Amino acid sequence: MNNFIKNFTVVVLLGVIAFFIWKRNQTEEPLAPQGLMETTKMEKVKKVENYSKTVPKLIFNRVKSLEKLAFYQAEAIKNKKFLMLYFYSNGCYYCEKMKNITFSDSRVQKELSENYMIVTVNYSEEKEIFKEKFNLHATPAILFFDQEGNSMLEDGLHGYQGAEDFFNKIELLAEPF
Repeated sequence: MNNFIKNFTVVVLLGVIAFFIWKRNQTEEPLAPQGLMETTKMEKVKKVENYSKTVPKLIFNRVKSLEKLAFYQAEAIKNKKFLMLYFYSNGCYYCEKMKNITFSDSRVQKELSENYMIVTVNYSEEKEIFKEKFNLHATPAILFFDQEGNSMLEDGLHGYQGAEDFFNKIELLAEPF
C-alpha cells in the first residue's frame, strides 16, 4: 500500500509538471480567422521594413448585408480609396494563413492602410446574402473595386495569396495609369 501511494504521488507530480509546461507554451492565441474579422480593427505593431515608424492599424470592416457593403463602397469612393472585399469562412485553413501570414506582412499592411478600404464577409455565415451577387465557390476570395467603384480583376483573387505575391498585386492595382 505504501508503494502504491508513492507511485501515485509521483504520477500526480509528473502530471502537474506536464500541465504547467503545456500551459506555459500556450501563450500564443490559437488560429481563428473569425476573431480577426469579427473585430473592426486588427492591431499591428510590426515595424515597416527600412522605416522607423510603426505600421498604421488596419481596419477590417465586417459587413453582413448588401446595404452595408454599398455604404463602404460609397465611403471608399468618397475617400478616393480602392475597395478590397475579402471573403473568408470559419475553419478555412487558407483563410487562417491569409490572416496570420499575408495580412501580417508589414509591406502588405502599409500598402493596404494607405490605398485601400478593407471590407470582409464571413461567407460561411452570410452566404445566402452574398451568393447571388458574387457566386463564390471557395474561400479565401478577394475582389477589388477602383476609386470610382468599378470592379477590377475580372474574377478577383481566389485561394491563398502569399505575402510577397499579394503585395505585388495590390501595389500594382493601386498604381495610377
